[in-house]
Amino acid sequence: MPWAPAAVTLRSVPPEPTHRPSARQDLADFLVYLGAELQVSRHTVAAYRSDLQRLLGAADALPARPAIDRHLAQLLQSHAPASVARAAAAIRGFYRFLHAEGRAPEDLAEGLLGPRLEQRLPKALSRAAVRRLLDLPADAPLSVRDHAMLHLLYATGCRVGELVGLTTHSVIAEHRLLRAFGKGGKERLVPIADAALAAVQRYLTEVRPALRARAKRDPGAILFLSRTGRPLDRVRVFQVVQGACTAAGLTVACSPHALRHSFATHLVAGGADLRSVQEMLGHASLQTTQVYTHVDHERLRAVHQLLHPRGAANGQQSAAHDRRST
Repeated sequence: MPWAPAAVTLRSVPPEPTHRPSARQDLADFLVYLGAELQVSRHTVAAYRSDLQRLLGAADALPARPAIDRHLAQLLQSHAPASVARAAAAIRGFYRFLHAEGRAPEDLAEGLLGPRLEQRLPKALSRAAVRRLLDLPADAPLSVRDHAMLHLLYATGCRVGELVGLTTHSVIAEHRLLRAFGKGGKERLVPIADAALAAVQRYLTEVRPALRARAKRDPGAILFLSRTGRPLDRVRVFQVVQGACTAAGLTVACSPHALRHSFATHLVAGGADLRSVQEMLGHASLQTTQVYTHVDHERLRAVHQLLHPRGAANGQQSAAHDRRST
């Protein structure tokens, strides 16, 4: 019996799927996508997991748009606006992923908005406060280590997560550069001031070998080690910075992030262009760096008064010239 063309055609068409993945499987695949393909930090992946698990609950089906809106409205009653804004971002990314992968016929979270956040201006330490912090005595071995960390945080503006990931190969002494890996594993090179380089080299020579020798498990090339030779974690770095601020008698809020803000603020105040500061901070967008332009109002006002024809200084000179001319 000859073959029927219709039968051949039917066999060439893939069968329709009898079911789609569960919402939990969708979430698992999305988290893999974030980490493996977008290479976002593990902290962001963990935060998005928590946000989306809260949305999905125990249900296997994906919530529709009205349920998403109700969920965010409920979050606003018990969570900070920043947390709700992050949850909205997680939901937008999740549903956009599902639509792009063909798992959802439409992007149900398109146009979803979180609460509007007020832009928080960075809090920077004064130059005098930073000087007091970096001038603390460094005699004991751990204080030598802490001294090196404080210097690097302020000299390079690196994030605390970048600091704990530094290795002995990250410091390129001959070129006075620090190689840091920021968000998404993006590499950047940042100049190191001589004082910071000297502090790090002293730690490498006098302290780190002894700390490494105490380790039960070899920490490898990790730069900053604990008292027992383990790699330092973010919490311990935060504690070190706060303890140093207390020892220096500083009453302002002090943290590794405050030192990063101080680094950028003092560069801009000294006349650095935003593009250079952007590269040193590892910002993906110049818009993120532009927040630092607010810190230099006083310097701009002084420049205006000095150079503008109607500025205070030139105005006085102009008035004196007019009196002589009459």
